[in-house]
Amino acid sequence: MDSYINRASAFFLVAFLFVVTSTPLANGQVVTLRGLTVNGSLCCTPSANCPGQGVSGIPVSLNCTIVGVGARVLGSGITNVNGSFNITVPAITGLILGLPMLPCVVTVQLPLSPVVCPVINATTGILAATVNSVGTLVNSTLGLVQAATIGLFVNARV
Repeated sequence: MDSYINRASAFFLVAFLFVVTSTPLANGQVVTLRGLTVNGSLCCTPSANCPGQGVSGIPVSLNCTIVGVGARVLGSGITNVNGSFNITVPAITGLILGLPMLPCVVTVQLPLSPVVCPVINATTGILAATVNSVGTLVNSTLGLVQAATIGLFVNARV
């Protein structure tokens, strides 16, 4: 019985090592990131943060600081019926991907229509949420992209 357990343990160890060493990062190869994908949600609450009823049909912009250029809009999206959005953009020269904290924010122009969200319709300015890497890579139509999510929205009054 002990022999069987030792062989089974050895088999799983070899299988695990095979999987680990067959990945590009284990062999010291460089992984080329082809872009960035950011997920988040907008809810009809006083802070616009969830949980709460999602706000649909709202334009959302991804603004990133590019080395040597400054801040610029790299992509945009529209919230779905649940208030969720997903913005995927290709890699841009000067945008350093793979860092725990990305130099990007997601913004929403205020005010929102009182029909869409009566709680934050009178507020002016821009809602802004920082973009945070979730530490994973995802395969997309662009290739391998860095996955990220947003922090809490804050009102950056104009």
